[in-house]
Amino acid sequence: MVMDVPGENFSSAAGSAAASPGERVQGAGRILIIGGDNTSDRFGAALTAKIYELCPQAAVYGVGGPLMEEAGVRLLFDISEIVSLGAFQSVKGSAVLKRLIARVVEAMDQEEPSVVLQIGLPVFGLKLLEIARSRGIPVLYYYTPFSRGLSSANMRKFSSVVNKVLAISRTEAALCREAGVDVEFVGHPLVDLADRSLSPQQARERLGIDPAGKVAAVLPGAREVEVKNVLPPVLKALCQVTQDHSELQVLISLAPTIRTGVVEEILEGAPCSNVRLERDTYCVLSAADAAITSIGTASLEASLLGVPSLAVYRVPHSTYFAEKVLDRKPSMTITNKILRKNVIPEFIQGFVNHQKIAEAIAELLYDQKVRQGMLEALAQLDKELGEPGAVERAVRVVLAMAGCGGEHGAISG
Repeated sequence: MVMDVPGENFSSAAGSAAASPGERVQGAGRILIIGGDNTSDRFGAALTAKIYELCPQAAVYGVGGPLMEEAGVRLLFDISEIVSLGAFQSVKGSAVLKRLIARVVEAMDQEEPSVVLQIGLPVFGLKLLEIARSRGIPVLYYYTPFSRGLSSANMRKFSSVVNKVLAISRTEAALCREAGVDVEFVGHPLVDLADRSLSPQQARERLGIDPAGKVAAVLPGAREVEVKNVLPPVLKALCQVTQDHSELQVLISLAPTIRTGVVEEILEGAPCSNVRLERDTYCVLSAADAAITSIGTASLEASLLGVPSLAVYRVPHSTYFAEKVLDRKPSMTITNKILRKNVIPEFIQGFVNHQKIAEAIAELLYDQKVRQGMLEALAQLDKELGEPGAVERAVRVVLAMAGCGGEHGAISG
């Protein structure tokens, strides 16, 4: 039975995969890039832009989302809508994955990439990487599960299908070395991508917020399935805080993947009147005194901008148990995994309690000792994540493995 899945367009994908010989780039520099979530789409876009800057003759194609496509990736398949709706965690999603793997393998055989670059969690398993290695195509892995402190993977299998890991944190590099995986520490892309140019005062002026009041930022996630389950208890908690602190302004920053109507519907059932929806995440974080974020990239972004935060994650139980890569021990938030200690308070699944969330965010907003303690712990991130220039360091390794050199290439200079 053929599935009807939002965003699925295998006919156009087939046309992209079967490019005519005249359209293909001859020689080195063909890079097959594979991303499976919103964060990998973002990081993949940054890598792709730098690839074309350093090696204009390169050809990048593969699986990703709109950001990668905008950066110049010829998409074989756009995963954005499926990821947002959580279809990868369903039986139907599994059917889509099988067909998608077949489509990518077809493109792999037709176009013979110089290197396969896997980015982010392996929602396709390691199957595509196994196939690439069986065809003698080198495999690079960027933003591995180890970058999130996950060590439950089958290391023997992982090392057999990956030629090299580009580590984005020192924690990830150490875990890979312990497992005998060839690894090079390049640094975290958010060191380059996070916009820290606005002062709190400038951000508040841009948003039209009273510079003397307290501001709580809410970054509820990049998937609608998360937002629908997380935002109601978070709003209930913040409404409770405003009973004692009526000056508190709440800013909800929506990811590009979240429809405004979804959140507006949730807000209709919330009694708070001091809540605004925004789209400029870095401006919101720069203006904030504290934040409530998802457990993923948003947590790390808040931490890099020096904003004390707590993390909330709740999805339907079927989705939660299907996400086997999520390792609850000892923590789930990326910032905590990188630092290897529980700095960010976490409220996960059944532990999502609006009363306790209210108490935790009130401490971060109004207790200077608690705030300072967290900020001191977060200061260790700079050492863990490396110096600016992380994206270019990663791309130079990619291009060297792809054999893309020459006058404008990454190997020279």
